[in-house]
Amino acid sequence: MAQVVLVDKGKSNYRIVLPRNAIPSEHYAAEELQRYLERIADVKLPIVPDSEPMTTREILLGDNAHLRQLGIRMDFGKFGTDGFTLRTYRNHLIIAGGRPRGTLYGVYALLEEKLGVRWFTPEVEFVPKMERVELPRMNETQVPVPKVREVFWTEMLKDPDFAARHRLNGHHYRLTEKHGGRAVILYPFVHSFDALIPREICEQRPEFWPMIGGKRVSGYVQRCLSNPDLVRLAIKSVRQWIEEHPEATVIDISQNDTGNWCQCPDCKALDDAEGSPAASIIKFVNTIAEALEEEFPHIRFETLAYQYSRKPPKTLRPRHNVIIRLCSIECCFAHPLETCPSEENRRFREDLAAWSKVAPVLWVWDYTTNFAHYLQPFPNFGVLQANVQFFVQNGVKYLFEQGNYSPGGNGEMAPLRAYVLAKLLWNPNTNVQRHINDFLHGYYGNAAGAIRAYMELLHRRVREKGFHAHIFEAPTVPHLNDDEYLASAERLFDEAERLADSEEIRFRVRVARLPIWYVKIATNRVTDKERIALLRQFLVIARKAGITHIREWQTLDDWAKKMGVE
Repeated sequence: MAQVVLVDKGKSNYRIVLPRNAIPSEHYAAEELQRYLERIADVKLPIVPDSEPMTTREILLGDNAHLRQLGIRMDFGKFGTDGFTLRTYRNHLIIAGGRPRGTLYGVYALLEEKLGVRWFTPEVEFVPKMERVELPRMNETQVPVPKVREVFWTEMLKDPDFAARHRLNGHHYRLTEKHGGRAVILYPFVHSFDALIPREICEQRPEFWPMIGGKRVSGYVQRCLSNPDLVRLAIKSVRQWIEEHPEATVIDISQNDTGNWCQCPDCKALDDAEGSPAASIIKFVNTIAEALEEEFPHIRFETLAYQYSRKPPKTLRPRHNVIIRLCSIECCFAHPLETCPSEENRRFREDLAAWSKVAPVLWVWDYTTNFAHYLQPFPNFGVLQANVQFFVQNGVKYLFEQGNYSPGGNGEMAPLRAYVLAKLLWNPNTNVQRHINDFLHGYYGNAAGAIRAYMELLHRRVREKGFHAHIFEAPTVPHLNDDEYLASAERLFDEAERLADSEEIRFRVRVARLPIWYVKIATNRVTDKERIALLRQFLVIARKAGITHIREWQTLDDWAKKMGVE
């Protein structure tokens, strides 16, 4: 029997009770709950402060005076900033969480997990209609393990309300006070050596440039991190950053996005002794972090373990206020990072294990698309959960899942991938297949089965034949460059289009089909007039979908010109 009946046949005796000192995110939580319950059951519940006398039927939000009148004592400290409890007590429903985001996230969990609301994309949501809104007995607590959760896909980035509903709290979301703000605010955002020690300064002080092959090299390169004058200038620059950006909680001091690191006698001696070029970086960042710690005790300093600096030093350790962000860029993403037999994944496992033992705080920058071909089929749905779980098991506190972040988004299966990643970052042990099926049915309607069959077709090839997949591969890779695969995919998309419930859904199917056409075009499976016709059809759908980029740093329009069709 239901413990709480919020609405019955269009009527309700319930009201939403806020703490009298409610913060903006708790006010917003009450408004969101009121708004969605009205959409579900056509009843608008009143919102009142807890200074009003308690009644027998209430929804209590946050650290509420009415909780104490019920004799309920809660340890709000256990929730952290984002955790919450959902609890029924007599005829009361309790949604209470940590500040600043926990109570808001509790409202979203109730709406989604108990009442069936779904937020598939910023434009597509499902809100069930109910005459009777009833809840079972509940007493559950959710506290996320990754403290910072960022799905860096356009589908999650463009609408802060949508990001908040998926309980994402990372740096790049435009979250305001009503959402509880962001968990971290960085300045600047990675690859910061050029900003820290500008090139024009290095032109005046050429000893600041890195020494490579016995001579100082200029351009987009690293810096000579052992130079004491450069270190003093870097400390001054970082102090200025902090003063000019008081909102920042983390300052990034990290290598440029290139190799070209310094091999002068002093830098090389340290790196050789420590067995990794990460040594000179860690010493440099440690020096800055130590110099500024007393002045700015609330600031932490982040650096990358990326490409040439991925392996940790033998004995040199990051200071307690230094964050290491490890990057998985070289890996295979067709098989789990933890078990894939590839050499790239074996080395990454070693580095992750080593950093997890010595980094005071460990973050991960993970990769979830093909950056050279945003619209190329990327068979990684089978590893998303295993990889997130692997990171969490190794103590990672901030997961940054990078995908197609171009203005137009809509990369290969982008809406679904962003949705699944958001669910995993909140709960790495969630039922991924249920979320995939939910999304496919909600977004593609009757065409869901054919889309699911297409996904299985792609992933079965890499699973059964042992093909690897990396993030800069061409469409000529064996698991894609295959007539039988492409023909089977085309038949499944024909079926999906035939089954589509409406023209709107049929268009979504066509957008999902673009990757197959992209492979056919890129591997020259169509020629002459047929090629031109397919290119034009491809561009019509892509532009209607708002796609702006075909790859990182190349627009769709530039690609079309290169293909000879505009």
